[in-house]
Amino acid sequence: GSMAPYAHLVSRLFSAASRATHFKELRTYYFHNCIYGRVYKTEALSEAVRGQDLIADCGRHYKLIFVGDALMAPYELLHGGGALDLGNNNSVEGIVWLMMLAEHFVRHAWLNPEPPQYWSGTTIDYIRQVLPMFPLTLAGLGDAVTSLKGR
Repeated sequence: GSMAPYAHLVSRLFSAASRATHFKELRTYYFHNCIYGRVYKTEALSEAVRGQDLIADCGRHYKLIFVGDALMAPYELLHGGGALDLGNNNSVEGIVWLMMLAEHFVRHAWLNPEPPQYWSGTTIDYIRQVLPMFPLTLAGLGDAVTSLKGR
């Protein structure tokens, strides 16, 4: 989808994060556009993990970082069920899932590979109201880390 142009960049980010030794634990999950009640252990969106289970398994002290362009049709973010192609019968809106996750995890951020000048007037605006968003650049990563540390 819209993340295809950034696949290499995001892959490099995940590789660097998994090689880093300063993480006590690193879990990576995948999603399509937004969280619709579940995340997945694979890029092929298989091995689902329910959102409630993720919240139950991870304490509030975990740091939550989303990586994505946050671009989707507004109904995919704001209407119950969101991405119907995932077979989700959940009536909870994607934006509400993001709110629940932001409420649970004390420290959270969204890294966006889209240049900030293109963020306005899209679903990015809605998501930025829920999660602090940073550009996926060296400076943006630095700002996100500072925010995640609570500074």
